[in-house]
Parts: sequence; C-alpha cells; structure tokens
Amino acid sequence: MSSTAYRFLTTAQVKRLHMRHIAKASPTQPAMLESAVNSPVNHEHCGQKNLFVLAGVLAEKIALDHSYQDGNKRTALYAADMFLKMNRHQLRTRPADKSETEFNEELSDAHVFVATRRWTPEDLGNYYRGISQALGDKSKESEGKLSAS
Repeated sequence: MSSTAYRFLTTAQVKRLHMRHIAKASPTQPAMLESAVNSPVNHEHCGQKNLFVLAGVLAEKIALDHSYQDGNKRTALYAADMFLKMNRHQLRTRPADKSETEFNEELSDAHVFVATRRWTPEDLGNYYRGISQALGDKSKESEGKLSAS
C-alpha cells in the first residue's frame, strides 16, 4: 500500500501570501504563525492522512492564532488554497449553482465558524472537499478557481 507524501507550506510562504493578498505587514506574533504552519505537519505525523482535513487544520490554526493584526481568516483561506494547490487540488471560485455573492458569503461564514469554534478542522475539511477540484480535472475547469482579488 503506497502512501501519499504531502507537500506543506513554510512560514515564509504564508508570510508572502499575506503580504501579497492581504496587507504589507509582518506578523505581530511570528512564533504563533510558525506554530500554525507546522500544525498540519504534526497532524499528518500523528496519523491524519486526509488532505482536506490537513488544509482545515492549517486554516483553523492560522485563524485562531491571530498571528497578524488583521486578515487572519483571509490569510487562512489563501494558505489552505495554496496548500491544496501544492497537493494537486484547488478551491473553486464558486459552484455552478450559486451566485458569486452567495458563494463568497458561504466561504466567509465557513471561516468565521472555524474562528468561533462552531466548526472543527474536520468540518472545514469536508467543506473544502465539496468546493474543490483536482488540478487537471477538465470537467470542472469551467467552474473556475479561487481568485486572488
């Protein structure tokens, strides 16, 4: 039985995502960011093999650890999407059956639910699974990708 070797983000990569997409600011709690970024590695080492749950763990830790003055939930979303992309999946802009506004509100709510502990990383991982596609999956390509704007 073969196992998948996942690729994980580094703290420097998450900092670059935040600076590029959220704000030109360094983390106010750099040790907390490093801890959050290493959390999916630790979970995988302890037996968690579900890619989407690992993405949920990453997003939850970034959102809850408040490494930045502002934009922690948005940074969590960008980091989770990049982690999935590094492992041949991506979050879509929106499912075909929802408007962009509806989907953006749903995506925002999902991260608020995690930040307020209404959802677990497993819940968020299940949500990510439902809105993701494997890279190279031509059948869903017309449904879009997570936009950088």
